[in-house]
Amino acid sequence: MKPLIGVMPLYDEERESIWMLPGYLKLIEENGGVPLILPLTNNKSTLFPFLSICDGFLFTGGQDIAPSIYNEEKLGACGPQSQIRDELEFFFMKEVIARDKPLLAICRGVQLLNVLYGGTLYQDLPSEFETSINHQMKRPYDHVQHEVELIDNTLLQQILKRDKLGVNSYHHQAIKDLGTGVEATAVSTDGLVEGIFEPKKKFVLGVQWHPEFFSASTIENRALMDAFLGACE
Repeated sequence: MKPLIGVMPLYDEERESIWMLPGYLKLIEENGGVPLILPLTNNKSTLFPFLSICDGFLFTGGQDIAPSIYNEEKLGACGPQSQIRDELEFFFMKEVIARDKPLLAICRGVQLLNVLYGGTLYQDLPSEFETSINHQMKRPYDHVQHEVELIDNTLLQQILKRDKLGVNSYHHQAIKDLGTGVEATAVSTDGLVEGIFEPKKKFVLGVQWHPEFFSASTIENRALMDAFLGACE
């Protein structure tokens, strides 16, 4: 039976509606899983059943995380936040990790993962982090913007079996101080941590780039999803 993967919904506050980028669903479906978009709610009685129903969880990109969660004042350059998404995803991420269910976190998701473990974020890279790399590339997003180094003997290097990876880049926030209990698995050439994992869990991995904008069938995406979905079986 194919693993059922709960996917965190995207939220459009202006339209008061949830939506989804098809690339997230294709990553799962075209690599052997079944995606299920979760409801946008902070009602725990509604959410708890999905922890049993789903075999793994995909945390998607989206709004900035409220700086108050990592004990910082909001800067002017910090982008829009969504309280309902913060509440939904922190609940799910804590519960998923406590149950040792596999999770893959992308962009906002990796930032959320780092904050959950007590880490902090750059609220705005252009104003807080000096670099020659443009981390907020223009469309289309399905091409390489810069390279990351995959750290020896860490999860992503073991999955991809290589030392460097070309990635796209579409984010204005990023990991600042690494949380306690997670380790870096990918670092940009400018020193920015772009991938983390929890070594004591079955599969807890977050990446800052956007694999969903590349074809689901690339060698890298197939390897990544084989590892994630394989851990869900």
